[in-house]
Parts: sequence; C-alpha cells; structure tokens
Amino acid sequence: MDPQTWQKNSIRLLTVFNAILLGMSWVMMIQAYPRLPEFIPYWLNLGGQNVLRATKGPFFFIYPAAQTLFLLVFWLVGNIWVRKPELAEEKAPGTGGPVKSESQKDNRDLGGQVAAEEKKPGGQAEVGPDSGQAAAPGPALIYPVEKPDVSWKKREISPGRRAAFINLKKELVLLMMIFFNLIFIHIQRSLIWLAHGLSVGVNKFYFFSLIIIILLLIPYYRFRRSFL
Repeated sequence: MDPQTWQKNSIRLLTVFNAILLGMSWVMMIQAYPRLPEFIPYWLNLGGQNVLRATKGPFFFIYPAAQTLFLLVFWLVGNIWVRKPELAEEKAPGTGGPVKSESQKDNRDLGGQVAAEEKKPGGQAEVGPDSGQAAAPGPALIYPVEKPDVSWKKREISPGRRAAFINLKKELVLLMMIFFNLIFIHIQRSLIWLAHGLSVGVNKFYFFSLIIIILLLIPYYRFRRSFL
C-alpha cells in the first residue's frame, strides 16, 4: 500500500474514533442524568480541592459541552499548524559544497602564484625580460586567505513530502484529541460514580497516565518525522 494512502486511511480511522468517543460522552451524560440523585457533585477533588456539590440541574452538561468546545478549538488551532509550510535548508544548487565568491577565488589564485615564486631557488621571484632589473631576494609576502563562504538557502520541500508532513501532523493532532476525549470521559464518569457513592473521585494514576501519554506523542511525532 502506498504510504500516503496508508496515512489517509489512518487519519480517517482516527477521526471516526474521535467522533465515537465524543458521542459516547454525550450519550453517557444524557442517560445518567435522570438516574442521578437530587444532590450531585459538580467538581472533583482532582488537585486536593473539596468536592463541590449542588442541586441537580442543566449545569451538569457543562462537561460534555466544554469537551466539544475544547476539541473544536484544538482542531482549528492544530489545522493552522498543519498547514504551516515546511522549509528545508540546503546548500546552494550546483555547488556540492561551500560556495566561493569571485573575490575569494582571485585571492586564492594570487596566493598560489606568490607561493610558487617563493619556492624558486635563491628565494628570488621571476622578473620579466622587459623590466631591465635583476632579481633580488626579498621577504615572503603573506596574503590573508578568507575562509570559504557556505551559502545556504531555504526552499519548500517537494509536493509529495509536503503531503506526507501534513498527514503526519494530522495524525498527531487526532491522536492527542483521542486522549483528551478519554480524559474528559474519565472525569464525567467519576462524577457519575461519585454521585451514586460508587467511587471517591478521579483515578489519579489513570488521569495522569493519559497526560503523560499526550506528552510522549511529541517525541513520537519527531521520531516519525525523521524518516521523512
């Protein structure tokens, strides 16, 4: 299978998973609402805070609404990053290495001629036949030689590679959205269970494990990107 086709299929699958998780969140909250007691928790002891309880009301659906809004904003911001053009640095075309300017080439040629003159017997430089002067020894002349200038330029990558980068970025955004969905679902389920007295709140190990996985997706993306 073509790599780009595989990437597109992966993006479609991740999009479906996100839609399923978001739909499950709404269905879970809607089905649980009629069965809740009259006095329910609205805030969990996630960071050591006290559990906030109040009378059951429509405010209970603030969590799936916040989840939907967060994912929408995250997707829009992620698309801005996805569409950002990738630039590749390379040496100037046709050089195969450092690029020398014309003045540097002239300095190199002049320095080579002086060195050749210094190597002649007696340390004397050649004198033209029309000069009328005898060759006389003199101090060796040292010309400063500039370091070669490496010219770099930035260019846009090829369309095929650019499409591969875009698809890879989309995969990263959708993967992060899946784990954000799981975080919201866990908070909502914890609220429901706490209202019925079935748990004491958020499972912190599971909650922070999801956050760590989201952070690990960044080096995972860089590892995948290095192959492109």
